[in-house]
Amino acid sequence: MILRLNKIRSKKCQCVLTVMSNMKIFQIINVRNHYVIHSCLAISLVTVTVWMTKILRKKKKRSHNAQQCVNNKIISIPLVIITGCDTGLGYSIVMRYLKGEHLNKNQNNSKIYNMLFSNNKALLVPNKIAIIAFCLNTNSPGAKCLVQLSLENNNIQLFVRQLNLTDNDSIKTGVTFVTDLLQQNVDIIDQNNETVVSKYELHALVNNAARMVMAEYEWQTSKMIKEQFEVNILGPIKLTAMLLPAFRKDKSRVINVISHCAYLPLPGVSIYGATKAAVRAWTLGTRVELDIHGIKMITFSPGSFYLHSSIMNGEQRMIDYKEMCNNMNKEQLAYYGAFMDTYQNYLGNIDVYISPPETTIPSTNKIYCQMDNALWAVEPKSEYNVPEPWRYRIYFAVAWTLSSLGLHYFKDKVVRKFVATPQFRNNFASQVENI
Repeated sequence: MILRLNKIRSKKCQCVLTVMSNMKIFQIINVRNHYVIHSCLAISLVTVTVWMTKILRKKKKRSHNAQQCVNNKIISIPLVIITGCDTGLGYSIVMRYLKGEHLNKNQNNSKIYNMLFSNNKALLVPNKIAIIAFCLNTNSPGAKCLVQLSLENNNIQLFVRQLNLTDNDSIKTGVTFVTDLLQQNVDIIDQNNETVVSKYELHALVNNAARMVMAEYEWQTSKMIKEQFEVNILGPIKLTAMLLPAFRKDKSRVINVISHCAYLPLPGVSIYGATKAAVRAWTLGTRVELDIHGIKMITFSPGSFYLHSSIMNGEQRMIDYKEMCNNMNKEQLAYYGAFMDTYQNYLGNIDVYISPPETTIPSTNKIYCQMDNALWAVEPKSEYNVPEPWRYRIYFAVAWTLSSLGLHYFKDKVVRKFVATPQFRNNFASQVENI
């Protein structure tokens, strides 16, 4: 009995010891768990505190900046530079903004056209816009009309300046004016008679100025050929290059106006077509180079509006014609003389249909819809092509098809038919020889 009692007691003692040891283990585990939990809570609390502190600081900084902007009323005004504003496209664009017609978003276009080609939902057109209208002659009728109308518009700040793209000093002077303007803060009185501080930001450059001599290549003088290349391609390259630092800073866009001649060269404007093809090639190449810097290079083919442009001005054409005749040798005059007269008389018949210099392109022209998108779209397209008349589209499609099939003889016949200018015949030369 005694042995059994001892065994029972020993077992009870072992059980008690086991229970006590287990309790100590649980206590240790609980202590460790509490430590881990408390540590996690402490870390989380510190993290949340730091995170909330950063948020509050950012919010405070934003509110401070916003309050500062409100107190100082500093606003940014997009600056748009347009060359060739004496007549034609450049003049028409500036006049449209001065008249406030850009606010009527393509109301004259069809719903189908707007649905297919327009992107007005993504347009961000500010209320205040500054425009530098570069003109070849600031005393021209077009330049004077722009200045006069700008006096009646408070939302468009217009600066009319002289620019000759064949003169390097003139280009440098124009660039200096732009850079000085970008560094200025301008005080403006708003509708509430309060002072508003504005800062210009370079938004876009529209390389629109152009020179065209409508004559066969052999007739044109070296001066004429040089002028066309300087105005149409070399000048815009220089002007754009000098403004690149400002373009990079403000993430601007460059809109280079080309022509359908860049795609399908035509007789009579072969030199002009060569310059426009060069503009297109330059734009396509530099687009890849400058995109990484936030600069957008855009080509803009404006379609047909030669009756509302001085590019075929009769007065300048007669000056060019006399210069060509004076620079020809005896053999050329004897060979081309009668044909040149016929050619110039044919072009002279168009003069009566050309609108005066101060006449703008009709508001129904879809060129404005495309230009609005090129200027103000958040993500503009790389190329804009205003639809040409159906006659041109048909001829272009036929010529392109024949060329792709290698039928260049027939393609040239189609092009000659499309241009419809007088063709040289041997009887022109024989007429001169018989005189």
